[in-house]
Amino acid sequence: MFSTDNQRELNVALNLMYEDQGAEFTAGYLNSMAQEMLNLLPKRKQKEFIKQVQTFNDRQIITVKNLLSGMDVEIRRGDRGSCCDPSTERYHSM
Repeated sequence: MFSTDNQRELNVALNLMYEDQGAEFTAGYLNSMAQEMLNLLPKRKQKEFIKQVQTFNDRQIITVKNLLSGMDVEIRRGDRGSCCDPSTERYHSM
């Protein structure tokens, strides 16, 4: 995944931070750094980056409760609230 020297060096530094400080601190630090780096990108690149993050989040699997059976069902986050979400009336009325 990391191909340039700078990318590898950043990977080592972030891994060390994760080992020393834990996941929550590292995530918070990366969040603040990503926001700062976003200001350095042109608007077009900012939109592309944000779209990539949204696409990644939409693909993550979440658990919802089926409205009729009450059982837990795993769906993609992007399908939540849509006609593919069994925890909504819309799913069962189609």
